Amino acid sequence: MTVTCVNCDDFGWVCENHPERPWDGPRACTCGGAGAPCPACNAAGEGEVPRMPEGFRVEVDKDGWRH
Repeated sequence: MTVTCVNCDDFGWVCENHPERPWDGPRACTCGGAGAPCPACNAAGEGEVPRMPEGFRVEVDKDGWRH
């Protein structure tokens, strides 16, 4: 498999603290920082949302809180 984005290894998400490291995968940053959309390949335009990781889903409980 050929990787086209060297920041996120085509995952689409990087470490918020270290945006040059993927948030998931074999080279994932292990600092514990939050994930952030990759600025190189997953930057969303105004009014758009970034591409979400595979398997991501939003859950809303009975009180309307998102998890």
